[in-house]
Amino acid sequence: MYYGWLIVAGAFIAQFFVTGFFTYGFPLMVMPVEAEFGVSRTEVMYGITWSTGLGLLVSPLVGMLADKWSIRGLMVTGAAAFGVGLILLSKSENILQFSLLFAVFICLATSLLGPLTGSTVVARWFSVSRGRALGVAAVGSSLGGMVIPYLVDRGITELGWREMVFYFGISVLVLLLPYLYSTMRNFPTDKGLAGEPSIPTTSASLGGGELTADGPDLNVKQILKTPAFWFIGSTLGLLFMSQTGVLTNIGAFMQGAGVGDKTKTLIFTLAGMGLIGKLLFGYAADRINLKYGLWAAITLAAIGVAILASEPSYPAMLVAALFLGLATGGMLPVWGAMIAVVFGMKSYGRAMGAMMPLIALLVMPGPILGAKLFDIYGDYNNSFYLFIAVLALSFLLLIPVKLKRLI
Repeated sequence: MYYGWLIVAGAFIAQFFVTGFFTYGFPLMVMPVEAEFGVSRTEVMYGITWSTGLGLLVSPLVGMLADKWSIRGLMVTGAAAFGVGLILLSKSENILQFSLLFAVFICLATSLLGPLTGSTVVARWFSVSRGRALGVAAVGSSLGGMVIPYLVDRGITELGWREMVFYFGISVLVLLLPYLYSTMRNFPTDKGLAGEPSIPTTSASLGGGELTADGPDLNVKQILKTPAFWFIGSTLGLLFMSQTGVLTNIGAFMQGAGVGDKTKTLIFTLAGMGLIGKLLFGYAADRINLKYGLWAAITLAAIGVAILASEPSYPAMLVAALFLGLATGGMLPVWGAMIAVVFGMKSYGRAMGAMMPLIALLVMPGPILGAKLFDIYGDYNNSFYLFIAVLALSFLLLIPVKLKRLI
């Protein structure tokens, strides 16, 4: 077996833990934390917003380090920060302390264990099957979304949210950290390999761009001068803003609709469809124009949010979860493949790291706006209408993008 698939497994497991908890598990914590600290729903979302804001500073640094330093070292550091941060979070005494700990340690965990490092190292190990490998790695977050909410829900019910968070942190230190330390390697040459087997002598075309082993060695200034950088980043940022705004508020939305006890089932459905979406979009990313792939993800997301805005029954909510899950699944493999096409592998980490702050700026308002509009109007309908408009804008911003390799 090609060693690169063990690298894919490392990225898979990392995203299983960090995205499974941060994106899919956290919505189940919103109301218990709100009740314990006696705060508004908006205040519970501060930690997410601050974490995203901190990512403005952290992501570019991680991106540069990913191209120049050890990704293995970065991911091991991220696992340690994630585990220790959760243990400390379980001891927080007020909402301010909770939000600060959440912001600092979750920011480090998502930056060092998420797509920025995972996609970079996977893309280095694969060329012909890059889209498929990125899709398989991204499946970890969907599987985490299927498994972790049940663990979080059971932990909160039987132990309380504090003990649940504490033991989750211990699990990260015992299970995730050792695997990353023992398995992850930066390049195929670190294992005496030339690269993915059966690589053809000619470069492979991917979504309109030509893939080679290296590509241009761009600095951040050159990357920022590329129009495609801004259009792709803005498109992804608005897409992530809508998805994050919906997902962080979905538990409270369902509670208000009288089906709060079925939240974990809906999240399971959403994550399961995300798994299918990542495999489908990852497979397609090696074969179709990537703009069409991203447009498809945006359209699926808009349909899902529109269903939620219609004051749906629970079966209709599950249908919405199908569309939202496919959209969520489609984002990461297509995004990673786009970065490889436009910027090449030498500049992959820097390009993705530079794009993260732009995405973070656009994502930051999502959870807060969703909760704030609820606090004002008493329901989530206006929040959903806003997110539909955001998705429409993201669709339009992708039109000028031309997927051509920089020379």
